[in-house]
Amino acid sequence: MKTLGIDTTGPVVGVAAFDGARVSVRAARVGRDVEAVLLDWVVECCAELGFTVGDIDGVAVAVGPGAFTGLRVGLSTAIGLALARGVPMWAGSSLVSRARRAAGHGSVLAMLDARKQRVYASAVEDGVERTGPEDVAPQVAVSWMTAPFVATGEGALVYRDVVEAAGGVVFADAEHPAVDVLVRMGADAIARGEGVAAVDITPVYVREPDARPRAGGST
Repeated sequence: MKTLGIDTTGPVVGVAAFDGARVSVRAARVGRDVEAVLLDWVVECCAELGFTVGDIDGVAVAVGPGAFTGLRVGLSTAIGLALARGVPMWAGSSLVSRARRAAGHGSVLAMLDARKQRVYASAVEDGVERTGPEDVAPQVAVSWMTAPFVATGEGALVYRDVVEAAGGVVFADAEHPAVDVLVRMGADAIARGEGVAAVDITPVYVREPDARPRAGGST
Protein backbone atom coordinates (compact mmCIF):
# COMPACT_ATOMS: atom_id res chain seq x y z
CA MET A 1 0.00 0.00 0.00
CA LYS A 2 1.65 3.20 -1.21
CA THR A 3 0.11 6.11 0.67
CA LEU A 4 0.56 9.84 0.94
CA GLY A 5 -0.08 11.89 4.09
CA ILE A 6 -0.57 15.65 4.41
CA ASP A 7 -1.01 17.82 7.50
CA THR A 8 -1.19 21.61 7.27
CA THR A 9 -3.24 22.27 10.40
CA GLY A 10 -0.40 23.89 12.35
CA PRO A 11 2.42 26.34 11.64
CA VAL A 12 4.76 23.45 10.82
CA VAL A 13 3.31 21.65 7.80
CA GLY A 14 4.23 18.19 6.63
CA VAL A 15 4.06 15.62 3.86
CA ALA A 16 4.87 11.93 4.10
CA ALA A 17 4.98 8.96 1.76
CA PHE A 18 4.69 5.36 2.96
CA ASP A 19 5.47 2.23 0.95
CA GLY A 20 4.18 -0.26 3.49
CA ALA A 21 7.48 -0.46 5.35
CA ARG A 22 9.34 2.84 5.12
CA VAL A 23 8.26 6.45 5.56
CA SER A 24 9.74 9.52 3.89
CA VAL A 25 8.89 12.86 5.53
CA ARG A 26 9.23 16.54 4.79
CA ALA A 27 8.21 19.07 7.45
CA ALA A 28 8.96 22.75 7.98
CA ARG A 29 7.50 26.15 8.73
CA VAL A 30 6.42 27.53 5.36
CA GLY A 31 5.28 31.05 4.64
CA ARG A 32 3.97 31.77 1.18
CA ASP A 33 3.26 29.35 -1.69
CA VAL A 34 2.46 26.46 0.61
CA GLU A 35 0.63 24.61 -2.18
CA ALA A 36 3.71 24.55 -4.40
CA VAL A 37 5.92 23.40 -1.54
CA LEU A 38 3.52 20.57 -0.68
CA LEU A 39 3.48 19.25 -4.23
CA ASP A 40 7.28 19.42 -4.46
CA TRP A 41 7.52 17.49 -1.20
CA VAL A 42 5.06 14.87 -2.45
CA VAL A 43 7.24 14.22 -5.49
CA GLU A 44 10.41 14.14 -3.37
CA CYS A 45 8.99 11.79 -0.74
CA CYS A 46 7.67 9.36 -3.32
CA ALA A 47 10.97 9.39 -5.23
CA GLU A 48 12.90 8.75 -2.03
CA LEU A 49 10.97 5.50 -1.62
CA GLY A 50 11.28 4.50 -5.27
CA PHE A 51 7.84 5.24 -6.67
CA THR A 52 5.93 8.11 -8.25
CA VAL A 53 2.72 9.95 -7.48
CA GLY A 54 1.10 7.84 -10.19
CA ASP A 55 1.70 4.73 -8.05
CA ILE A 56 -0.15 5.84 -4.92
CA ASP A 57 -3.02 3.74 -3.56
CA GLY A 58 -4.46 6.22 -1.08
CA VAL A 59 -4.17 9.64 0.55
CA ALA A 60 -4.40 10.43 4.27
CA VAL A 61 -5.09 14.00 5.32
CA ALA A 62 -5.43 15.76 8.66
CA VAL A 63 -8.89 17.34 8.61
CA GLY A 64 -8.51 19.39 11.76
CA PRO A 65 -8.90 21.04 14.01
CA GLY A 66 -6.40 23.70 13.09
CA ALA A 67 -5.83 27.04 11.43
CA PHE A 68 -8.59 27.69 8.90
CA THR A 69 -6.41 28.81 6.00
CA GLY A 70 -3.74 26.19 6.48
CA LEU A 71 -6.31 23.45 6.89
CA ARG A 72 -8.01 24.33 3.62
CA VAL A 73 -4.69 24.33 1.73
CA GLY A 74 -3.86 20.83 2.89
CA LEU A 75 -7.34 19.53 2.18
CA SER A 76 -7.46 20.95 -1.33
CA THR A 77 -4.02 19.54 -2.15
CA ALA A 78 -4.84 16.10 -0.78
CA ILE A 79 -8.24 15.97 -2.46
CA GLY A 80 -6.74 17.06 -5.77
CA LEU A 81 -4.16 14.29 -5.63
CA ALA A 82 -6.75 11.66 -4.72
CA LEU A 83 -9.11 12.75 -7.48
CA ALA A 84 -6.32 12.79 -10.05
CA ARG A 85 -5.36 9.23 -9.13
CA GLY A 86 -8.87 7.96 -8.41
CA VAL A 87 -7.81 6.56 -5.04
CA PRO A 88 -9.56 6.52 -1.64
CA MET A 89 -8.85 8.95 1.16
CA TRP A 90 -8.76 8.75 4.93
CA ALA A 91 -9.56 11.67 7.23
CA GLY A 92 -7.42 11.86 10.34
CA SER A 93 -7.45 14.00 13.47
CA SER A 94 -4.61 16.51 13.67
CA LEU A 95 -4.62 16.03 17.44
CA VAL A 96 -4.79 12.24 17.67
CA SER A 97 -1.87 11.74 15.27
CA ARG A 98 0.23 14.17 17.32
CA ALA A 99 -0.71 12.37 20.53
CA ARG A 100 0.15 8.99 19.06
CA ARG A 101 3.56 10.30 18.05
CA ALA A 102 4.16 10.91 21.75
CA ALA A 103 2.91 7.39 22.56
CA GLY A 104 4.74 5.55 25.29
CA HIS A 105 4.61 8.59 27.55
CA GLY A 106 1.32 7.83 29.34
CA SER A 107 -1.65 10.12 28.95
CA VAL A 108 -1.14 12.71 26.23
CA LEU A 109 -2.69 16.14 25.83
CA ALA A 110 -2.48 17.35 22.22
CA MET A 111 -2.91 21.09 21.73
CA LEU A 112 -2.70 23.42 18.75
CA ASP A 113 -2.52 27.15 19.35
CA ALA A 114 -5.92 28.64 18.46
CA ARG A 115 -4.91 32.25 19.23
CA LYS A 116 -6.97 34.51 21.50
CA GLN A 117 -5.53 32.70 24.56
CA ARG A 118 -7.18 29.44 23.51
CA VAL A 119 -6.17 26.04 22.14
CA TYR A 120 -7.69 23.27 20.07
CA ALA A 121 -7.20 20.32 22.38
CA SER A 122 -7.82 16.61 22.87
CA ALA A 123 -6.93 14.31 25.74
CA VAL A 124 -5.73 10.96 24.36
CA GLU A 125 -5.31 7.73 26.30
CA ASP A 126 -3.64 4.71 24.66
CA GLY A 127 -4.06 6.35 21.27
CA VAL A 128 -7.81 6.90 21.72
CA GLU A 129 -9.38 10.33 22.07
CA ARG A 130 -10.94 10.56 25.54
CA THR A 131 -11.92 14.25 25.59
CA GLY A 132 -12.16 16.67 22.68
CA PRO A 133 -11.56 18.02 20.23
CA GLU A 134 -12.58 21.31 21.81
CA ASP A 135 -11.73 25.00 21.55
CA VAL A 136 -10.86 25.89 25.15
CA ALA A 137 -8.55 27.95 27.31
CA PRO A 138 -5.28 26.08 27.95
CA GLN A 139 -6.11 25.99 31.66
CA VAL A 140 -9.26 24.02 30.85
CA ALA A 141 -7.36 21.61 28.62
CA VAL A 142 -4.80 20.74 31.31
CA SER A 143 -7.63 20.24 33.82
CA TRP A 144 -8.65 17.16 31.82
CA MET A 145 -5.35 15.49 32.75
CA THR A 146 -4.00 13.79 35.84
CA ALA A 147 -0.32 14.41 36.53
CA PRO A 148 2.05 13.23 35.30
CA PHE A 149 1.15 13.66 31.65
CA VAL A 150 2.77 14.66 28.38
CA ALA A 151 1.60 17.56 26.23
CA THR A 152 2.39 17.89 22.55
CA GLY A 153 1.52 20.13 19.62
CA GLU A 154 2.34 23.79 19.00
CA GLY A 155 -0.07 24.79 21.77
CA ALA A 156 2.01 22.89 24.32
CA LEU A 157 5.00 25.04 23.41
CA VAL A 158 3.05 28.30 23.51
CA TYR A 159 1.54 27.43 26.89
CA ARG A 160 4.44 25.50 28.38
CA ASP A 161 4.06 27.35 31.68
CA VAL A 162 0.44 26.23 32.00
CA VAL A 163 1.34 22.63 31.17
CA GLU A 164 4.20 22.49 33.65
CA ALA A 165 2.16 24.15 36.41
CA ALA A 166 -0.37 21.31 36.05
CA GLY A 167 2.32 18.64 36.37
CA GLY A 168 2.79 18.01 32.67
CA VAL A 169 5.90 17.73 30.53
CA VAL A 170 6.14 19.09 26.99
CA PHE A 171 7.09 16.43 24.43
CA ALA A 172 10.59 16.99 23.03
CA ASP A 173 9.41 17.22 19.41
CA ALA A 174 6.11 18.92 20.14
CA GLU A 175 5.95 21.13 17.04
CA HIS A 176 6.27 18.23 14.57
CA PRO A 177 3.07 17.76 12.51
CA ALA A 178 3.18 13.97 13.07
CA VAL A 179 2.52 13.32 9.40
CA ASP A 180 4.68 10.18 9.68
CA VAL A 181 2.12 8.77 12.10
CA LEU A 182 -0.83 10.09 10.10
CA VAL A 183 0.27 8.34 6.90
CA ARG A 184 0.66 4.99 8.67
CA MET A 185 -2.73 5.36 10.32
CA GLY A 186 -4.26 6.20 6.96
CA ALA A 187 -2.62 3.29 5.17
CA ASP A 188 -3.87 0.85 7.80
CA ALA A 189 -7.39 2.29 7.67
CA ILE A 190 -7.56 2.22 3.88
CA ALA A 191 -6.27 -1.36 3.86
CA ARG A 192 -9.13 -2.27 6.21
CA GLY A 193 -11.60 -0.83 3.72
CA GLU A 194 -12.19 2.39 5.66
CA GLY A 195 -11.18 4.73 2.86
CA VAL A 196 -13.75 7.19 1.50
CA ALA A 197 -14.22 9.13 -1.71
CA ALA A 198 -12.57 12.52 -1.96
CA VAL A 199 -15.99 14.21 -2.15
CA ASP A 200 -16.80 12.86 1.32
CA ILE A 201 -13.82 14.50 3.04
CA THR A 202 -14.87 17.45 5.20
CA PRO A 203 -12.87 19.65 7.59
CA VAL A 204 -13.33 19.49 11.35
CA TYR A 205 -13.85 22.98 12.71
CA VAL A 206 -14.36 23.48 16.44
CA ARG A 207 -14.60 27.25 16.16
CA GLU A 208 -16.70 29.45 13.91
CA PRO A 209 -14.68 31.51 11.39
CA ASP A 210 -14.03 35.12 12.37
CA ALA A 211 -15.19 36.34 8.95
CA ARG A 212 -18.93 36.94 8.89
CA PRO A 213 -21.29 37.96 6.09
CA ARG A 214 -22.30 41.59 6.29
CA ALA A 215 -25.90 42.25 7.20
CA GLY A 216 -27.89 42.35 3.99
CA GLY A 217 -24.91 41.44 1.83
CA SER A 218 -21.92 39.20 1.31
CA THR A 219 -18.38 39.32 2.70
